[in-house]
Amino acid sequence: MKALKRPLTGRRRTVAAVLAVLLGGAGAATAVAVADDGDRDSTRAASSRTDLKQAADTARKSVAGTVTSVELEGQQGKAVWKVDIVTDEGVEHEVTVDAADGKLSGSTIDQDDDRAGDDALAESARVDLGQAVDAALSKVPGTATSAELDDGNARTAAWHVDVADANGAGHEVTVDARSGKVTAAHTDHDDSGHPDGNGTGDDRTED
Repeated sequence: MKALKRPLTGRRRTVAAVLAVLLGGAGAATAVAVADDGDRDSTRAASSRTDLKQAADTARKSVAGTVTSVELEGQQGKAVWKVDIVTDEGVEHEVTVDAADGKLSGSTIDQDDDRAGDDALAESARVDLGQAVDAALSKVPGTATSAELDDGNARTAAWHVDVADANGAGHEVTVDARSGKVTAAHTDHDDSGHPDGNGTGDDRTED
């Protein structure tokens, strides 16, 4: 097995800052500042009416398989969800979903030479993306901005979920992909060592 090719959003800083979190039920607007891959010096605020799990559901209607990664990115001046799906044949697809209207906007096949590894990683997870996100949000309330299934360099498979809390602070929550239990949670810090946003730093590891 191998770790997925794209690092988590929190570590890449693709999401530059979270301006507001989920305001209510399905369809509530979430304002997120997203770094545009085409312009490293700029960020923009995008009103997202599609959350992470809704984007994954939309992608699965296009490509049947197991969702292994979802993250919010900037693309051509707008916010989009990038959803990685591994089919039963081990083929990985990247599906793009518009974060504003929830519509499918593109799909490509990853030319990866490790299909067996991708397939094994997808099959190793007994807990799906939706369950992992729910577990993470139960631990750290807020808005999920990315989730990725990773084998931790041949260790136990786990979901890594990035969550932005009400103060704009980013957290990474680790959920065991077999048991569904939260095994760790920590807060992202800025260069000065303070939590991103106005939240209080919190590094936790579950027993």
